Amino acid sequence: MDSNTRAFLKQLRQYGFEHDIPNVTDEVGQFLNMMIRMKKSKTILEIGCANGYSTIWMAEAARQVGAQLHTVDHSAPTFSEAQDNLKSVGLSGLVDFHFGDAREVIPAFPADLKFDFVFVDGQKASYLDFWNTVKDRLLPGAVLVFDDMLAFQEKTRSFSEAIQDLDGFSKLILPIDPEDGILLMLNES
Repeated sequence: MDSNTRAFLKQLRQYGFEHDIPNVTDEVGQFLNMMIRMKKSKTILEIGCANGYSTIWMAEAARQVGAQLHTVDHSAPTFSEAQDNLKSVGLSGLVDFHFGDAREVIPAFPADLKFDFVFVDGQKASYLDFWNTVKDRLLPGAVLVFDDMLAFQEKTRSFSEAIQDLDGFSKLILPIDPEDGILLMLNES
């Protein structure tokens, strides 16, 4: 990642703090970027982009591996900011922005659009709905990352319970940010 993009991310993170925008931590952003590059993902889905902080981390990795990123968000003010922020760092051409509720937007994608990397950071109480929306769009070997699994255990409980004995997936909670925690899943089919 070039120094201009890193400087922009630092400013964007500070802006998020000042305006109560729930961006991922720097460590989670780095993790997403590294996972995409290591996996050499080609089709990436993000549910919940806020003002584009995590999107920039993933789009920068997508640029390196020749991938396309689809991001979905339903908050008009931050969605517009995300588009502007991706343009500011020259990565908007790698991102297809979809406005609306992911539970309605994703089913409208072309039937053959499948994903090998999915990052979920939308409304925590809707994680089970998001899972049910994306599970049939996963390619074999797909990696999924769900943010804030430790921070919002009560809100994500129905999702956690639904996947507890799920066949065909490896699962691991990682305390990359000890307060937030991410769930890493691997589609073994």
